[in-house]
Amino acid sequence: MGMHMQQSSSGSPRIAPVSEGIAARIKQHRHALGASQEAFARRLGVTRQTVSNWECARTIPDAVALSAIARVCNTTTDALLGTEAPHVRRCAHETRREFVLVSGIVLGIQLVTMFLNGIAVGTDDPDWGGGASFAAFRFGVLIVGGLWIYRIARREGLTTVRQMIDFASLASAHPGSLSDRALRFIGRWFWTLWFAFAAGTYAAGGFIAMAMGKAGVVTLIAPAFMLLIATIPYTWEKNAPR
Repeated sequence: MGMHMQQSSSGSPRIAPVSEGIAARIKQHRHALGASQEAFARRLGVTRQTVSNWECARTIPDAVALSAIARVCNTTTDALLGTEAPHVRRCAHETRREFVLVSGIVLGIQLVTMFLNGIAVGTDDPDWGGGASFAAFRFGVLIVGGLWIYRIARREGLTTVRQMIDFASLASAHPGSLSDRALRFIGRWFWTLWFAFAAGTYAAGGFIAMAMGKAGVVTLIAPAFMLLIATIPYTWEKNAPR
């Protein structure tokens, strides 16, 4: 099962999906060790399901996991990535930089406008603080950001945010660094964090509006409802394969 390549619109080769090539090599090295998935998992300090997910290309091992696999198998991370290793790392770096950029822009705008909407809700002037205008702007930014992230994923042959984060981590010069851990955390709890932060900023704006006498307790109904909705992605992400 080799690593499939595809052409991007610019004509440069892209990996689709990178997980298949890594999966084949991990399985090959595990067999060479004569270890079962369970024994291999114990040596790596992960679960058997995690190893199964790697070998079935359901998930991609991040930079830390890839280094651990290379150490246990007495090989190198570049060998696990294959002959396309430099290209994989270059693509991973581009993906990481672009994903951080678009996420920062989208989440930053969402949090600021949600905060202002929280202040505006319940006031006599529904547009006070730019309420309705910011709501429309926020929705537009969210759509543009979503399409941008979708474009990144399609370009690299990735299917989920989790897979995108795993792939982006391969560009790390210091696996396990603070930036890597932050990226992993965001990737694992992406949607839960989104709803929780949105609800928190909305509630903060609501409390300020209440303190200014511009809104009542009813203002907090919306953020409370958003926190309730956040339990749905929390359940998905808590039970997601690692």
